[in-house]
Amino acid sequence: MDRMEGRFFTSTEAAEITRCSRRQLQYWREQEIVVPTVNTTGKGRNVYYSLTDLLALTLMEYLLSLGLSFEVCQLALNFLRAVEPKLFEHPLHNKSGRRFMLWQSAGEEALRCTEFDEQKAIAAIQDGRAIVPIQIEALGKRLEKRLQLVGTPS
Repeated sequence: MDRMEGRFFTSTEAAEITRCSRRQLQYWREQEIVVPTVNTTGKGRNVYYSLTDLLALTLMEYLLSLGLSFEVCQLALNFLRAVEPKLFEHPLHNKSGRRFMLWQSAGEEALRCTEFDEQKAIAAIQDGRAIVPIQIEALGKRLEKRLQLVGTPS
């Protein structure tokens, strides 16, 4: 078992690793988008995030960095959690290869999250509609790289 699997990260560490602001983390916690796995109270309030939480935060940050709305990002995260909860179990070692996409179907304005479909993706691109690929394995690698950059051994 990887020594990172059981490790927890403070809000400050989570913000540094995921490049999200502490205010974003707090807001997402309040909105129950990404709720820390461990929340202990004692002298002050300490909040801790697991690797699973960090992957969810990395996904949110990735989608927001593309200019997508908070609602679309939340929709994608909720979809992935419901459709494939195992994707988040071992964020640094997920080798499922499953791909997903946010895409705009013909005649609709809203983006929908679905399993990647090459034909739908090509048709959307040819019609000038939006498509955003989501590959959990790539997000896991992104998270692993950020853990290394901030000096957290993986």
